Amino acid sequence: MRRQHRQLEQKRITIHWPTIPRLKPGPILLALLVLAILLLVLNFILVPHSSAPESRRVSQARTNEINLAVNDVLDQFDIHEQQIAVNDSSVIIRIANDFPFFGFYAMLRETLAEINAEIVDCHKTESGGVLMSIGEKGISVERYVFIKSSRLSRPGGRVAIIIDDLGYSFNPLVRELLTMDVPLTISIIPGLKESGKIADIALLHNKEVLVHLPMEPLYEKYDDAGYTLVVGQDPGITSLRIRQAFAQLPQAVGLNNHQGSRATADEKLMRTVMATLGDMGKFFIDSRTNSKSIAYHIARQMNLKCNYNNFFLDSRDEDEFIADQLDLLAQRARKTGEVIVIGHPRRRTIKALREMLPKLQAMGVTFVHVSELVH
Repeated sequence: MRRQHRQLEQKRITIHWPTIPRLKPGPILLALLVLAILLLVLNFILVPHSSAPESRRVSQARTNEINLAVNDVLDQFDIHEQQIAVNDSSVIIRIANDFPFFGFYAMLRETLAEINAEIVDCHKTESGGVLMSIGEKGISVERYVFIKSSRLSRPGGRVAIIIDDLGYSFNPLVRELLTMDVPLTISIIPGLKESGKIADIALLHNKEVLVHLPMEPLYEKYDDAGYTLVVGQDPGITSLRIRQAFAQLPQAVGLNNHQGSRATADEKLMRTVMATLGDMGKFFIDSRTNSKSIAYHIARQMNLKCNYNNFFLDSRDEDEFIADQLDLLAQRARKTGEVIVIGHPRRRTIKALREMLPKLQAMGVTFVHVSELVH
């Protein structure tokens, strides 16, 4: 047995496995390794993670707040329910061919910024409309598609703004008024220190000039520097004073009353005023300082070109009140087509005009000299 075992051991076959030679790292292998590392790094940097904006959501309350802000601007631009349709993916809005889209865009962006929202995207569609996405932090909460329609006309209206009580001084507020890029009408009291100078500069800046003629009030004190019209005055003196006022302000194309709550309610005096203005080829604007004024009606009876003040912009010298009056101006203009308003050379009034007139123009309001609105 032992011999047999030894023989078996002698006959064992030894197996030699082939050895794999070690590869030395060459330039190609190193380049591939570096490329793989770079791709891995870029993948982490550039590929969005699960927290990307697309996966975030805006609360329903916040969505409602943003939509209310958009609707407010749509209302200001007279886009009403009949122009709006909603489908599963967007809000379809029909607009007039001459709709001031850039002005609308600017106001909408400003309004959204006030509530930390934004216009996420805005571009033309293949059909020629405009697709606008509204939201916050890159997240869209609503899509609006604006489509032009030849069946729609854009309401706007024409507005004339008269600035009264000029002539006392030529200060920075007056300079700013005269250089505004809007066709304002400047009404100047005759006989004051700066009356002539302001009239000359007004014409240089495309402003229209009126005589702001002092007339007798009901209760307030008044000065008579040789131009004031009072009840019971001789018609010859009335006519002479009107002619002297225009001689002092030859740039003036018409007249409106300064004070005059008593004078404009007196038929005899008003008939003399309108007859004189008719002879001179001038028009009359009733400032409406008295609800019982008959001046405009007398002017109409005597076939004199005329119109009247719809309301005062700054009867209360308060920022909010003046802003509300300018909003009312736009609403009235769109509804009636023509509006005349009166303001004064005050700091708050000028600030409101500077800030709001461009917005009103963008909404379709056209500002004109008051001579374009007399009939």
